[in-house]
Amino acid sequence: MSELKTEEEQIEAFKAWWKKNGTALILAVAVGVGGYFGWQAWQTSQANHLAEASSMYQNLTEAALDLSKEENQKTVRFVAQQLADEYDDTGYALFGQLFVARVDAEAGDYSAAITALQNVLEKSDDLSFDAIAKIRIARLQAEQKQYSKAMASLDSVTQDDFAGQVSELRGDILLAQGKRDEAREAYEAAVSAMGANTKHPLLDIKLKDLVKG
Repeated sequence: MSELKTEEEQIEAFKAWWKKNGTALILAVAVGVGGYFGWQAWQTSQANHLAEASSMYQNLTEAALDLSKEENQKTVRFVAQQLADEYDDTGYALFGQLFVARVDAEAGDYSAAITALQNVLEKSDDLSFDAIAKIRIARLQAEQKQYSKAMASLDSVTQDDFAGQVSELRGDILLAQGKRDEAREAYEAAVSAMGANTKHPLLDIKLKDLVKG
């Protein structure tokens, strides 16, 4: 799979998720259990919980640097499952599933990858996570030549921050169907959505190829 943009998407989405939900999550749980454990004890426990999840996620990302090795693939799956089972109250659990989908996709098992991404959608209440999952599902559906489903997945992404990615992928799908004029329009919309200050060399090449054609 090309243009997965996995690490950058995950870093930015996690920052957005934590900024939006981190403080509220800590306060909500603290209020609920504070009277029993005591604020200090709970605070220490929660810090340890997050530190453990963070450490496991770091191990996962290191293994994911080279997914050509079967051992690393197994590590990603194992750690992702641990995060899902024991740390499902953290963003790390959802990111683990994104990596599982990546492993499946690179192995050519697009159906399994889509299932992993659908699990993210079911458990996430964050729009950034949802957008990333839907865009990746659309890419996988396009790889399977399920163009109508891919377009429907893209149509469900409504966040402005992802408009450029959506339009670019829409162009890729249209081009795969031989709809060159519509593909060019989609690529132009992607350039516009990304803004003048954003570099997009691959997208520029796609546009030039269509103009030459």
